[in-house]
Amino acid sequence: MVKSMTDRERFPNYFVEENIDRRKCTRVVPMKVLVIGMLRTGTLSMQAALEELGYKSTHHMQHVFQNPGSECIMWKEALEAKYQNKGRKFTKEDWDQLLGHCQAVVDVPAAAFIPELHEAYPDAKVVIVQRDPDQWYESCSRTVIPFSSSPQLKILYFLDRWLAMRLAPFMGCLFTSLFGAKTEDPVQRRENWIRGYLNAYEETRRMVRPENRLEYSLQQGWEPLCKFLEKDVPNKPFPHVNDSATFDAGIKVFRRRMWIRAAKQNLPFVVGALGLAMAWWTYR
Repeated sequence: MVKSMTDRERFPNYFVEENIDRRKCTRVVPMKVLVIGMLRTGTLSMQAALEELGYKSTHHMQHVFQNPGSECIMWKEALEAKYQNKGRKFTKEDWDQLLGHCQAVVDVPAAAFIPELHEAYPDAKVVIVQRDPDQWYESCSRTVIPFSSSPQLKILYFLDRWLAMRLAPFMGCLFTSLFGAKTEDPVQRRENWIRGYLNAYEETRRMVRPENRLEYSLQQGWEPLCKFLEKDVPNKPFPHVNDSATFDAGIKVFRRRMWIRAAKQNLPFVVGALGLAMAWWTYR
């Protein structure tokens, strides 16, 4: 009988919690690969592939969830500076603080800053991973968009101080910066998301010369990627992870973890309220 995997075994990244002040960090490894791949373009597969090729660590959105204290604040500051002209634009020193432990980046929020990161790290190779825009939006409409606007998440924002003070403002700023103001009109939302998606790729192509970038699809496998990065082809299949079903399962684990956090945070208040209620009932 095959033993089923536990949540921790299947989604280990959701069980990592760090409290590293990135403002006190600096670069400790060279930045080597910048992947412009928006959410739902196979970013976890690319992360796994790059780490298999030796790029440790490869920054992904999950790193923000693992270390929300300073990362949510710093990424939000970078987004506001670029998209809202609010505050100071990030310099190489800022990027070294935020990403100094990384040799590669994939996924948002880093994918929103590939031109800036390319300017800071001109020797890093740029890989462009893009899906058909309509297929990409359909994937987002089944996964990311319902999760980000779910009533459960709004309740968690109310109950969990970490979510309310760190993750919620960052996520709101990220989606607004890339995809415009939130709208309940499905037609307008589709237009906004696809426009933001295409704009991010067009900006990168304008800033990075064709000979310095690789236009790549995950379906191409190892060969073109390894040739561009000058790496040997691994003797194993190219990783393909986090399809829609896996995303949904991971979100359930993430929500469950957040409900447990919220319960622990609010337990003293609940116990206190029950104590007061019992005292009032006893002595009324």
